[in-house]
Amino acid sequence: MTAEEGGKSQPQFVKDQCELLIDLALSDSTELWLIQWPYKQDLDFDGQEVSLLLDQDGTLGSFSRISGKEYEVFSFKCQDVDATIFASSASESKVVPS
Repeated sequence: MTAEEGGKSQPQFVKDQCELLIDLALSDSTELWLIQWPYKQDLDFDGQEVSLLLDQDGTLGSFSRISGKEYEVFSFKCQDVDATIFASSASESKVVPS
């Protein structure tokens, strides 16, 4: 990759036109998680801010959306890897690192 190509986005990517949800000023105590939702999945989270807090049992939170879907968010450890799963009670979809 040349220096000129480094700043150009690939044609298969589209710039997000959503407005910023928060004014984020990163500090040593700030964590920013980028979560990729499965392609063609309901956009229940589009434009939403969700706060998560890790409990001792691995539960990060649960919430329901306007659509009526309920979500449970939790984390668990698999040997050497931390994995976070998002499970929709309506579709049983799961997101885990590959």
